[in-house]
Amino acid sequence: MTKYAVGFGSNLGNRLEHIQAAVSKMSGFGEVVATSSLYESAPVGGPEQDPYLNAVVVLQTDLIAEDLLGALQSIESERGRERRARWGPRTLDLDILVSEGPTIDTPDLSIPHSASGERRFVLEPLVEVWPEVIVSGGMTATGALATVGGQDVELLAVKWAQRGDRHAGRYWVAGQLIWFLATGVAMAFDGSLPGNDPDPSRLIGGLLILIGSVLAYTSMRRLGPGRTVLPEPIPGGFLVETGSYSHVRHPMYGGVSLLLTGTALVLDSIAGVVLGIGLFGFFWLKSGYEERQLRIAYPGYAAYRRRVPRRFIPFVL
Repeated sequence: MTKYAVGFGSNLGNRLEHIQAAVSKMSGFGEVVATSSLYESAPVGGPEQDPYLNAVVVLQTDLIAEDLLGALQSIESERGRERRARWGPRTLDLDILVSEGPTIDTPDLSIPHSASGERRFVLEPLVEVWPEVIVSGGMTATGALATVGGQDVELLAVKWAQRGDRHAGRYWVAGQLIWFLATGVAMAFDGSLPGNDPDPSRLIGGLLILIGSVLAYTSMRRLGPGRTVLPEPIPGGFLVETGSYSHVRHPMYGGVSLLLTGTALVLDSIAGVVLGIGLFGFFWLKSGYEERQLRIAYPGYAAYRRRVPRRFIPFVL
């Protein structure tokens, strides 16, 4: 059997589904012995287009390189690959990058692939699964990676090859519920109802409640059928960029944090205020995870994030 590293790329349609389907299909050619993390990269060359999802899989198979190339091209065709423009957008791109077999240089196939020693979106995942392999240029993958720079590549997910895995999202939701419960308990034991005399901190709290309620309600309405308690987008959903989402990327998180902090101020609960402000930090971490899922699901999310730099509160945070 021969070991090959196959590079994956997709920037059209459901990018993750295309790549997952290809991995599943490739498992019928032999044994998938290693799968890299999932990356997003800016397109290199060609017309203007959305960013790519990239990964590398190491396959051990009895197929010779030419037969493997034909099998990979059949998978591309099954996923709707159209070859209209050089370096143009594609539903799925599968390339044999390197192998432990002999060097091949024909009009149809080159191993090592020319991109294997020059492109960071190839080398980053390749180093994860086969760091010592010799790439184009005669260096190891690790050595070649040290020589490339200035290419926009970002890690999005470590575990992605299996469909339907949402355990991490459930953990975030559980943590959020525990935080809400702790804040409520803190306000119950540490707070008190406001008296007749006006208190500046309680007036500020009332204002925060108002702003937070409006922000949370309008953002929830704007999401419509795309609402979900999990920090992963629902299948078949779409990216919302209007209303409050044209000013901040996670207005509901900002609204809820303001609402709880304002309530703690009105009740004069120091512990509640600390937990309410701390909720911004929790949501900052949770939204980081959520944004990686959104970038996987929606090719346009990276551009949206550049247009809308604030996360929680318009013009502030």
